[in-house]
Amino acid sequence: MKKQVKVSVVIPVYNVEQYLHACLDSVLAQTLQDIEVICVDDASPDSCPQILDEYAERDPRVTVIHLAKNSQQAFARNRGMEIAGGKYLYLLDSDDLIEPETLEYLYTMAEKDNLDTIFFDSQVIYDSEELESHYANYPAYRTGNYEDKVYTGMELFKSFIRQDEWTCYVQRQFWKMEFLRKENIWFPEGHEHEDEVFPFEGILLAERARYSPKQFFVHRYRENSVMTSGVAPKNFYGYFKCYLQMINFLETRNIHCPEAEFNVARIYDKMIKYYPVLKDQYDLKEQFITPEEKQLYQYFRYSQDTAEYYAPVSHRLIQELKQYKKVYIYGAGQIGKIILKALLKEDVVPEAFIVTDKANQPEKVLNIPVKEITEIDDYTDAMVVVSASKKYADEIMKLLESRSIPHVYRRQYQITG
Repeated sequence: MKKQVKVSVVIPVYNVEQYLHACLDSVLAQTLQDIEVICVDDASPDSCPQILDEYAERDPRVTVIHLAKNSQQAFARNRGMEIAGGKYLYLLDSDDLIEPETLEYLYTMAEKDNLDTIFFDSQVIYDSEELESHYANYPAYRTGNYEDKVYTGMELFKSFIRQDEWTCYVQRQFWKMEFLRKENIWFPEGHEHEDEVFPFEGILLAERARYSPKQFFVHRYRENSVMTSGVAPKNFYGYFKCYLQMINFLETRNIHCPEAEFNVARIYDKMIKYYPVLKDQYDLKEQFITPEEKQLYQYFRYSQDTAEYYAPVSHRLIQELKQYKKVYIYGAGQIGKIILKALLKEDVVPEAFIVTDKANQPEKVLNIPVKEITEIDDYTDAMVVVSASKKYADEIMKLLESRSIPHVYRRQYQITG
């Protein structure tokens, strides 16, 4: 019987001949030598297939799978995971690197604490000054407060979300294979942004998890990568599919977690971000397979085209508002009511709803007074949340600016990465 290796490293490979040597060398030079490296050639059109075969000939730890046709990253990762024989799994992209002690450190920690998963941090290298300038805000490492302890996965996820430091980068995660297989966690195939789903499901189901601030993963920003490619129909389609899968996961697993629901809303925000760019050029409904998906897509199109939709209040906005002595909500309609409920859940009690003309307004909405803008003469240490739809928001903000009234527009605070 073949001895189980300690770690399986799965690397999908496509069109990266310039970077592949450095990637593989960083893995094979690990201080932990008891590993296997499964490289999945996704029908790469360059010299990558030959490079992989050369490495496999030189090092018995390297296994190469050559796919007959390009099938995208999720498919390649899943094929590698299917044959992985390691106790633990690490996923790396073929243009990136890891520090020499990465796998030994993570394996030792996982064994010591019997962990299902470990989340850690990264560093960044750029192929050009232009890329460095453009992607300078990449969240390479976390700066929040985390205890040096074993969490449940859900506890750790909540801590990430509450400190606005959840990232889906699977290259910054380490997984126990037995856990993944028991919970049937795989990458959703057939669309982009599959990284959103895999760790979301994994961390919420993990019984034992840890976070380490070690910056083991070395992420490369280069031209023509997934991270730097432009907007395309696949972006909206991918996020739409992720959104449906994440909702289905929470429902079928009976998971009730506001932070998880918030993360799903973040995916919805990404759909909103990409939709305006695409709506006049593409009709994506033909890409959806089931009648239910087609129906939901049509509903989404209608909601966007009528400019009347609800985007949740972000955690960052809540934290911003807690810094002020007084909070007002401009607009006492449906969006304003939704924002009020979100604020009350976080113990932020607005002083009043503000409206331009309250002639047809009640005295109170959900026990919060409704006042005209002229009724409030002191906005010291106060903040006004503009709760109107996009159609009216610009006009309202111009009015507030003309009166030097401090304000925020809720959508400016939605998480976008």
